[in-house]
Amino acid sequence: MDSLKNIIFYFFFILIFACSSEEVNNSVKDHDDIATFDNFQESFKFETVIIAPEDEVIANKAPKGMVFIKGGCFVLGNNYAQVDEAPEHEACVDDFYLDRYEVTQARWEKVMGFNPSKFIGSNRPVEQVTFYDAQEFTENTGCRLPTEAEWEYAARGHAEARYFWGNMMNGEYAWFEDNSTAQTHAVGKTKPNQFGVYDMMGNVWEWVADWYDAAYPRGKQVNPTGVKKGDFKVVRGGAFDSSAGGLRITNRTWLHPKNKVFPKVTTHGQIMNEIYNYVGFRCAQSITQVPK
Repeated sequence: MDSLKNIIFYFFFILIFACSSEEVNNSVKDHDDIATFDNFQESFKFETVIIAPEDEVIANKAPKGMVFIKGGCFVLGNNYAQVDEAPEHEACVDDFYLDRYEVTQARWEKVMGFNPSKFIGSNRPVEQVTFYDAQEFTENTGCRLPTEAEWEYAARGHAEARYFWGNMMNGEYAWFEDNSTAQTHAVGKTKPNQFGVYDMMGNVWEWVADWYDAAYPRGKQVNPTGVKKGDFKVVRGGAFDSSAGGLRITNRTWLHPKNKVFPKVTTHGQIMNEIYNYVGFRCAQSITQVPK
């Protein structure tokens, strides 16, 4: 009987020791995973884009309220998110100028003579505008809307991450559902991106020039402008009522150019709002020759 008791005792001792070892191993593994993730986050370095000496003349000639965006090539799209963000492909854009801020209500009203916005404030971004409203504004001011490729290139700021500031949401750079108190805010109150552009993510969605297509073309594209015709226009950047997922650099959705209500809901941060759409825009200008 004593031998049986000893056998049972040793059996439970070994079982408890084995479970304890497994817990320790799992704890160490979890710690290693966290450490690896933290190291990945810390490895991201925000680097302001420096204007090269040969580009200083062009940069200094930027129209009032605009910044110089040095063109280049980058990987546009995302193979691991929504279907319409694929395929990833190389896109190249020429130098251009882009508004430092989203078009404000004061600027809009001075040109258009009315203010359609829900959240009134002279320095808040104009919203509740159709694509054709935005297009009329740009034509009246000698500008244009940025292409989708230009928009993503400028928004990215050369960052290879989920957002231009890294892979974790940071409310210092964008107004979104967690920090906006359910309203738009005056432009330029968050931190700028690497090009010195503000509110590229959050505050209000932004119209771009391209017609929407459910898939990007394959292969390298130079100054792409999208399909020649479609039913919807692309909007980018997310808004104050978007989740963090809606503010990803590569996130895109569509809106009818005459419609002010989103026609789509996704699991990546998109919001259907049957009353207000909170879509605004910013202007771009081509650089056709080197200013003297």
